[in-house]
Amino acid sequence: MPDVPTNLTTFSKGVTDLARDAAYVAVGLGVLGFQRAQVQRIELQNRLSQDVALDQRIDEVRHSVAKGFQHVDDLAESAVQFVETTLQPLEDKLPPTVTQLTTKAREQAREVRTQIRQLVNA
Repeated sequence: MPDVPTNLTTFSKGVTDLARDAAYVAVGLGVLGFQRAQVQRIELQNRLSQDVALDQRIDEVRHSVAKGFQHVDDLAESAVQFVETTLQPLEDKLPPTVTQLTTKAREQAREVRTQIRQLVNA
């Protein structure tokens, strides 16, 4: 007969690892997206400083930066959705300690998205 505590321990460890990996993916996507937007911003600033038609270039830069930030926001939304859809079906079947961990992972993903939005608005 299988040892129930060992199976539960193995299951809990697997879910914990999955939750941690999902949080890492969410944070990683947010960081990569933000870095990509920063690189685009710097490239656009460099082009802007070399251009004579300043008003037209400013409008292009604003449009491009807005697109980049929208892309970052979309990446963050995808990360949040990934974390939530991955963990939600499991939460009802998990012990309370693991449920706390999954809740923490979702909170971290939301926090990353909020931080990205604050940086974008600044």
